Amino acid sequence: MGKLLIVLFSPPMQSQNTDTVLELAKAAVEIGHEVTIFCDLDAVYNLLTKQILPNQSTPASKLAQLIKNGVQILACRESARLRGLDVKNEFLKGVVESSLGRLAELIEQADRVVAFGP
Repeated sequence: MGKLLIVLFSPPMQSQNTDTVLELAKAAVEIGHEVTIFCDLDAVYNLLTKQILPNQSTPASKLAQLIKNGVQILACRESARLRGLDVKNEFLKGVVESSLGRLAELIEQADRVVAFGP
């Protein structure tokens, strides 16, 4: 199938955007698309391991499941740095540290690009 790139700018508190991204990615993977989610600006807060809470469905726990299902999750290293977050130690296992330069490449390679943000 095709390559879908989803760019997320929204933090977990803006659940309508985050939930839409999570459901869109899940549905796209289920029908065979290759899905990449690029988290920029405050969206990097969605990737924090400490956002996974026992017996609760959180954006972080849903993203962790998407990673297990083959979705590539990228975090803008500069957005993380500016917020005092450490991609290697605080983010979900499997999240890849990335850059806006890489985002430009992904946009060129994708069949479809959608963005969700404030």
